[in-house]
Amino acid sequence: MKAPYWDTSCVLALYVPEKISHQAAEVASLEKGPIHSSSILEFEMTFAVHAKEARGEIPRGSSGIVLSKFLTDLQQGRFLLVPLGIDIKARARDMAARTVQAEPPVFLRTLDGIHIATALELGSPELITADQRMADAASLIGIKTKLLKKLLSE
Repeated sequence: MKAPYWDTSCVLALYVPEKISHQAAEVASLEKGPIHSSSILEFEMTFAVHAKEARGEIPRGSSGIVLSKFLTDLQQGRFLLVPLGIDIKARARDMAARTVQAEPPVFLRTLDGIHIATALELGSPELITADQRMADAASLIGIKTKLLKKLLSE
């Protein structure tokens, strides 16, 4: 069976406190193999963690520790990152036109489009995200989604 595809929003929640961290950890514990994502994950994680530190959302000086843990997990095979190739670029271009022409249109950010195109190329059975717009676009394209949301009790 093919593995679900993980968006950066949910991977980030595995490393820094987020309202969806508990849900993300629970879903990750069900994974039988590596978490599948795009090679852009490494860069999105780097920018997101540094931004969280700069905004005071994680302790000062902790971004290096968080990123070191993520890179160690990456090197140890916790993640399977798919390179951004010609096939994924073509899917992303096609999807960009298709999502904005839908009724109602879904306006994706570039990197979200690359994530969905990568999930399509992998034949992933499900996209795991915390981003409603991304979930809407993935559903429009025909990918089942698991939308992690903050718990009402928090």
